Amino acid sequence: MSDIPTNILYIEDDLGLAQLVNMKLKRENYHVTHAEMGRQGLILLRDQDFDVVLIDFYLPDMDGLEVLKAILTMKPKATCIMISGINDMQLMVNAIKQGAEDFVLKDFEGAYLELLPRTLDKALLKQRLITEKETAEQEKNKSEAFYRSLIEHTHVVAWEYLPNLGRFSYVSAQAEKLTGHSLEEWTSEGFWEARLHQEDYARIIAFCSSLPHSRQEQGLEFQLLKKDGSEIWLRQLISVVEKNPEHDYILRGFLIDTTESKQAIEKQRLAELVFDTIHEGIMITDANNCIEAVNPAFTEITGYSFDEVKGKNPRILGSGLHDAGFYSTLWQSLNEHGHWEGEIWNRHKNDKMYAESASISYVYDQTGHLKRHIAIFGDVTEKKQAEAKIHYQANYDPLTDLPNRQLFQDRLYSALASAKRNSTQLAILFIDLDRFKEVNDSAGHTAGDKLLIQVARRLNECIRESDTLARLGGDEFVVILNNLSNNHDAENVARTILEILEQPFSLGAGITAAISASIGISLYPDDGEEDSALIQNADAAMYRVKETGRNGFEFFTAEMTREANTCQQFKSAFKDSLEKGEFKVFFQPIWRLSDGRVMTVEALLRWQHPVWGMVMPDQFIAIAEESGFIHALSLFVVKEVAQHIKAWSEQGCNEVSVAINLSPIQFRRLDDWLIQMYEILSVHEIAAPRIKLEITETALLGNHLKLMETLKRVQASGIEISLDDFGTGFSSLSRISDMPLDFIKIDRSFIGQIGQAERSHVIEAIISMAHGMNCRVIAEGIETTEQLEYLKQLGCDLGQGYLCSPPAPAADLLMLLQKGVFIGDKNAEVQSDSY
Repeated sequence: MSDIPTNILYIEDDLGLAQLVNMKLKRENYHVTHAEMGRQGLILLRDQDFDVVLIDFYLPDMDGLEVLKAILTMKPKATCIMISGINDMQLMVNAIKQGAEDFVLKDFEGAYLELLPRTLDKALLKQRLITEKETAEQEKNKSEAFYRSLIEHTHVVAWEYLPNLGRFSYVSAQAEKLTGHSLEEWTSEGFWEARLHQEDYARIIAFCSSLPHSRQEQGLEFQLLKKDGSEIWLRQLISVVEKNPEHDYILRGFLIDTTESKQAIEKQRLAELVFDTIHEGIMITDANNCIEAVNPAFTEITGYSFDEVKGKNPRILGSGLHDAGFYSTLWQSLNEHGHWEGEIWNRHKNDKMYAESASISYVYDQTGHLKRHIAIFGDVTEKKQAEAKIHYQANYDPLTDLPNRQLFQDRLYSALASAKRNSTQLAILFIDLDRFKEVNDSAGHTAGDKLLIQVARRLNECIRESDTLARLGGDEFVVILNNLSNNHDAENVARTILEILEQPFSLGAGITAAISASIGISLYPDDGEEDSALIQNADAAMYRVKETGRNGFEFFTAEMTREANTCQQFKSAFKDSLEKGEFKVFFQPIWRLSDGRVMTVEALLRWQHPVWGMVMPDQFIAIAEESGFIHALSLFVVKEVAQHIKAWSEQGCNEVSVAINLSPIQFRRLDDWLIQMYEILSVHEIAAPRIKLEITETALLGNHLKLMETLKRVQASGIEISLDDFGTGFSSLSRISDMPLDFIKIDRSFIGQIGQAERSHVIEAIISMAHGMNCRVIAEGIETTEQLEYLKQLGCDLGQGYLCSPPAPAADLLMLLQKGVFIGDKNAEVQSDSY
């Protein structure tokens, strides 16, 4: 190279790169004129002469070949060199063919900056212009002013650093915009120490210390804390190493913000990590729906490797279970919304079906054209199987596969809604098997189960698919007959059932059973418009059949007027009797079997009517439940209980709690009832632990989750909860195991049969089960010391029954409460009263 600078026109839209090229070529004694756009370069070339024109291929207004063609049209002898960051051989050939002197390929490491001067030397062998030193000096000063302007307006930070002083002597204004730190902070002592990460600080110091021994340009990336405390990634390029008059080294260079590129790389790495490790399968297809990529989870779920599905349509996974309408809806959603979510059945490589929970999305390019599809899916086969199992267990009788009570209630609710909407008639057939207990007792439970299974099959043959047959429990079945034309339809079904059940049943092992059935029928809307009324009336009609000889059917008709009239009389008298104080609360003690100490008393309602005399609960509670009056009655019981607890406390009985029974009907409005109960207790200053609530197994047939949440809140307030009459209802261990129960009460029917081996085993099993659930056991109906001793041996916790005391008014019970301890008397007189 000559000492006279060469005039270069550099057409480049990236100011930072242009500046780097400027400074590199300036050291090689070139003068570079920079143009950001092609047309700007053409204007410059028109107005002045240049020795060489450097053309970047990608420019905002026109590509490099267009610029090259225009330059050579304007000045055919111009020397042009094409620069590009794309390694495209065809581009190189086209540029040379079109008249370019040479082609320089950019690289990320900046090696082309070293190559460029040699390329220029080679090109300028053809034409080299010698200028005067003064002209070169003027161009130098002019270019320095230009560079200074560029430095102040570019995103690149120019700097000058004094290693001996350990601080910057100069940084460009962009440093403050980039980091938030003022120029005064940048040039102050200790800036690096305060703002660099410790490991980065050591690397920076070592890096700067090595520079005076090397004349090569070097770079280093590091993290700097911005003013707001966030981090920024910077790449430091050292472009000048000089000595000042005092022979101290001066470093000059640039800082480039690489945060976005770092973040982009990290996002890409994270995306790749997610793609490879996520448990959901991912499948990417092109615009033609051909598979482009899959992740490892795809292979695990489908059994297919990428090589086996590459370029193929996803329909190779199709199960054949979905019709054309399903896929039409799927594609319609994708085309209209760009997204679809749902469940789909596909086929594994091993030919097994599996269920997917899938999400499919369209991906568009910058022009809005469809570029690819992305499907993300998970294998939910086991989940669906588990859900199906849970649904079955919650809604079906495991013995007969018939709907259970809960599903029956749902079906009846829907049937009634349809009948009301369409003004149609339906019937309820309540079926109770005759002599089933005899078969069970004589042939055993296994034979009894086989009989129930065969009965279910025969009953199913008697009804339509639109009807419902359910097993409520034991030997009780119920049928919903929908859309009846007249009463004869229900009568015909009942006769068919009776005929088919009269045929003998073969139960294996040479056992043959002959049974019959009693069927009660209620009709909508004649016999009631609500589900509870229809069931109750069908049940009443069935009992009429039982009373009149069994093996027949009865409609709920005018023949049952007396019972209906009594029911209406009770409904009419309820409110007036409550206001007149005719309802009374009696109490029966519950004692600890280990030491005879009375722990609790159960509140029992009685109705002392002036005409009808003492009306027991079994005569009016069901009617009160049906009419909704049960809510008012139960709140009356709470008020009476609160008053008596307060009175007993004044007499020194401060530890005895009272158990209050809740009707299953009340669970429909349980939250409201509890609010009123707490208000009553608060008014009387009764602590919550002085109250216990008794619920029956029937209550568990409702909204199980909601009930559990409510009872947990009640329990948390200090009120303990008992499950009453266990063993007579329809609950299962799986249903009550997660309920917040404190006590389980064994029904009196089991206690009365103590001594019978089979029943004794049941009692022992119930006690063991309850203790396994951390519940205490209360035995109801203890009437003899023999029963008492037997229950003690089994580990029963508490007892209730006439052996201690019958239900009695509060005043009569006070002496026993004050005594506090009951000791069973083998000669105690036993009365037979169930209430």
